[in-house]
Amino acid sequence: MPANRATFLALCVVVEAEDQSRRGKVAPSLGLRLALAHLYDASDRRGAWFDREPYDAFWKAATQDDRCDGSAGAFGRRQQLTAALNAIARAAGMELDVTADHRLRAAIRGSAA
Repeated sequence: MPANRATFLALCVVVEAEDQSRRGKVAPSLGLRLALAHLYDASDRRGAWFDREPYDAFWKAATQDDRCDGSAGAFGRRQQLTAALNAIARAAGMELDVTADHRLRAAIRGSAA
């Protein structure tokens, strides 16, 4: 679980953007930018997590690619978003297992988290 509530909420923003990306390109909002920046800043800086690549890859795939039509390119985009989200969450201290996914989605819906 992330170390603090702000990190958890930033993960909620990124998960919500990933959900929105299923319908096409996500608007490049300041909120998503802030969430990714916070997650990078709060991330474990040891080893591979010092790299910005997952954060940049998520941003580019979510906001600059609108493929969601069932094509091979759309499938690759989904894989890229999922891999980046998993790396970002892991660096923030949260493995995206079923329990974590349930808590994030409950918070996004406004239920108790």
